Amino acid sequence: MDHPVPKLAGALASGVPGELRGYWEAHKRFGKLPWKDILEPTLEICRDGYHMTKHQSDVLYVRKDEIYNDDNFRETFVDPNTGKIRPAGSLIKPKRLCKTLYIIANEGGDAIHNGSLTKILVNDIQEMGGIVTESDLNNYKPEWMEPITVKLHEHTLYTAPPPGSGALLAFVLNVLNGYNMTQSDISNLKNTTKTIHRLVEAFKYAYARRTELGDPNFVNVTELIQNLTSEEYANKIRLKILDNKTFDDPNHYGAVFYNKEDHGTAHISVISPNGDSVAVTSTVNLYFGAGVTSSRTGIILNSGMDDFSLPGQINYYGLKPSPYNFIEAGKRSMSSVCPTIIVDKTGEVLMVIGASGGTKIITSVAGTILRYLWLGQSIKEAVDESRIHHQLQPMEINYEYGIIDPLISQLEGLGHKTKRYRDRGSIVCALARKNEKIYANADYRKAGEVFGID
Repeated sequence: MDHPVPKLAGALASGVPGELRGYWEAHKRFGKLPWKDILEPTLEICRDGYHMTKHQSDVLYVRKDEIYNDDNFRETFVDPNTGKIRPAGSLIKPKRLCKTLYIIANEGGDAIHNGSLTKILVNDIQEMGGIVTESDLNNYKPEWMEPITVKLHEHTLYTAPPPGSGALLAFVLNVLNGYNMTQSDISNLKNTTKTIHRLVEAFKYAYARRTELGDPNFVNVTELIQNLTSEEYANKIRLKILDNKTFDDPNHYGAVFYNKEDHGTAHISVISPNGDSVAVTSTVNLYFGAGVTSSRTGIILNSGMDDFSLPGQINYYGLKPSPYNFIEAGKRSMSSVCPTIIVDKTGEVLMVIGASGGTKIITSVAGTILRYLWLGQSIKEAVDESRIHHQLQPMEINYEYGIIDPLISQLEGLGHKTKRYRDRGSIVCALARKNEKIYANADYRKAGEVFGID
């Protein structure tokens, strides 16, 4: 690399954008409606504006320095009369971004990569010190990949392959599957403690393996994926989980390197009237991405470079960063995303689920699936339930408000360190199909919404 990477903010933090070309590729293969018709609801929001949510308002204050320093952000989110960030409920119309969306609607999904917006976007990025080129945009290609697939009793789970983290989700559920859990496993404090302890231990083994994953075009992950999706390997790990204690040494769980923290995302789950289903997780990484926009297109630059590991950074436990996730030209960074579809033994869709929340995505999706499939909870109960998270490093259980103190005390008695987290954590979006009816829950933590058609 010829350039140091300011990893969290600024144009150098941006990786090559590829989301739009991915949607364009999917539309060309599966789309039935004209491209412009698909974008019409978005264009309607551009015409009419939208009312800012409390969540977006909160995040604007978190990144207020970037908001004030960027012309597009300031024009959109700062009241010119008061000089203050607009409050929740304000009508928002991102003018320059909306002009770009009209062009994309008319030109198609290649407008950024090989169209009228390509040179404009590249010039804006480079004027801010970024290094994305027209060639980068021209040559970016979405990949069609086989999903990670595992059997869970009579159900089959399909989820995202590397560099996504679906293999880790599959591993956690494979381990839990062998316990044959039922509603009785959360019927009292003793049983709930054992269930949560087993869940946490599965998380810890999963995050130890995460350090060995990477872009399969650059890293040979074939054997690791075979293990993570293997019932035999899950059985082997399950035998290592002791119900009366935990361990503080990452090496006990097989960690050789440390995990790179990743950040926020957005997720949508869909079931169509004919049963077609889609789980889509997208991201610009941090809230408001790299904290800068393309001045002429209004496009928010992602901070995807922050998802890579950097050489030479040793963590608290003396572990080195994962070389499998070092920066290379054309490489995709590791991500915690795990959009997932579960089908029953007849092939009918049973569940569509995914989440935002960086490294908490895997644990929140796993916990929600556990509660819905095996612990007898409705999809609303499973999504709303207060969550437990462990990513091996730091060596502590993170838990949400709502987890009762006696449960925390019991877990601490097994040797777990615990810490309550104060932010929203992860945001799950889930659909479940049961008896020809579809049940949906968009996480209250971000005031998500559910829509259906007759």
